[in-house]
Amino acid sequence: MAIKTFPVASYRVALARQMTLGGGAIKFYAYITCRGADGHKFTIYFLQPDSQVPDNIYNPANKVGSAYLPAEQFSWYIDLLRNEKPVYAYLNSDRPIDNYLYTGEEPVGEGED
Repeated sequence: MAIKTFPVASYRVALARQMTLGGGAIKFYAYITCRGADGHKFTIYFLQPDSQVPDNIYNPANKVGSAYLPAEQFSWYIDLLRNEKPVYAYLNSDRPIDNYLYTGEEPVGEGED
């Protein structure tokens, strides 16, 4: 079992009417790729309603993880990356369904400027 947690150092967003993977079976509107300073990469795909939903992955040898989510959740993730600091990625090779992003500790009642 391999579990990796890394701070997200940068991210990239791609948006389109339709992008595909897996010969067109996986259809998505957007993806966010989060990168760690150590070379790890976590890509989150935001699927179209009629898309096949593949299993999440984490390949420790290649330092690559993924998650596949409904398109409606895109705003949650982009908001997290734009407005919170620090943000971390969690990847799990035995239970890749658990791959996720999370924030560091913040004080209660912290407002956004």
